[in-house]
Amino acid sequence: MLHLALPRACRRVMAAIPLVVALSVIAQPAAAAGDPNGDVNAAKQALQGAQAQATTVDTALSGAQSNLAAANAQLTALHNRIRTLDAAVAADTSSVNRLTAQLATDRGRLAAYLRQSYENGGSVAALMYLLESKDIAMVIQRKVQLDHVTAASQHLVDSINSDATQATHALAAATAARAQLHVAEQQARTTQAIVAVEEEQVKQADVAAHQAVSADQNQLVAALAAQAAALAAARAQTDLVYSPVPADGFTVDTDLAQPSSETPARINGFLQGTAMAGLGDSFMHAEQSYHVSARYFVAHAILESAWGSSAIARDKHNLFGFNADDANPYKDATTFPSFDACIQYVAQFIAQNYLTPGGRYFHGPTLRGMNVDYATDPQWAEKIAAIAQTVP
Repeated sequence: MLHLALPRACRRVMAAIPLVVALSVIAQPAAAAGDPNGDVNAAKQALQGAQAQATTVDTALSGAQSNLAAANAQLTALHNRIRTLDAAVAADTSSVNRLTAQLATDRGRLAAYLRQSYENGGSVAALMYLLESKDIAMVIQRKVQLDHVTAASQHLVDSINSDATQATHALAAATAARAQLHVAEQQARTTQAIVAVEEEQVKQADVAAHQAVSADQNQLVAALAAQAAALAAARAQTDLVYSPVPADGFTVDTDLAQPSSETPARINGFLQGTAMAGLGDSFMHAEQSYHVSARYFVAHAILESAWGSSAIARDKHNLFGFNADDANPYKDATTFPSFDACIQYVAQFIAQNYLTPGGRYFHGPTLRGMNVDYATDPQWAEKIAAIAQTVP
């Protein structure tokens, strides 16, 4: 049966989004409670709302997962820096200990040297060492020797003191930096825990959202089945035939099997600038070959394909939603090699099954008669007639 279808880890992320889907049944003006068409419309709206909600929560989950990954990366980087500083602190501590030991040893040696020098006469001995020189050259040579020993001793002490001071400062700096990083690590661990909890909340909301989509899909399938059963029951109980009713203009009771008095040029002028431009010859050929009013057929194509711009029309050259159904219209719609092939095939099908007495779905060669079996939309005939009235 045919059917018409129209850079750093964030410390806070979005809270889990409550998933509340309100299902409201929109009834046609004349529909009573429990109307299958109203149930289908309500199920479609509920499914669309649930799908939109699931998409929103999917986006939130993706953001939460990104934030968690960033928080984990930041925490790992801090761990690595702390390990590096631990190694530096250990090395600096070893250097300070080594230099302190060396300084103690050298100070002991210097004290021994001074004590020996004192016992040997101290400065007097040094003076006697100079006076015992045989000539002025020897005096100068011995003076240089004494100065060298004194300078070397002082340089040794100064060098060791400087190294020890630098090592102590480096150790203090590394220790202070490690303490700061330890605080930052604690803060990062807290942030990571918060982000992980919020990510889990959003994940649970995402699961609930997709469960709601699944439930609404099942509800839509059930509503479609109930609608089909109701339509089948109604059709089994009626043999109504809606005969054409002459009237000014185009109505739901116009005879669709009669010539429309259209021309290819007039149709092309009406369709110019749209995706259906240039199809005047195709529509007139269908009218002449299968006795399907071109005026009606143009209106039918406009309603179904949105002037040839719908995805089914663009991708499948299907201007009439032929074989599309409510559950999966795009997938199930028939693909045609061209717009012209679609027009000729569907015109033949409609003429044979809907407009010809004895046809499988014949209830009169009018839009009112076609609407009995052709579309689930009870207003389909009125919509086609309203469009056809605007065709010149």
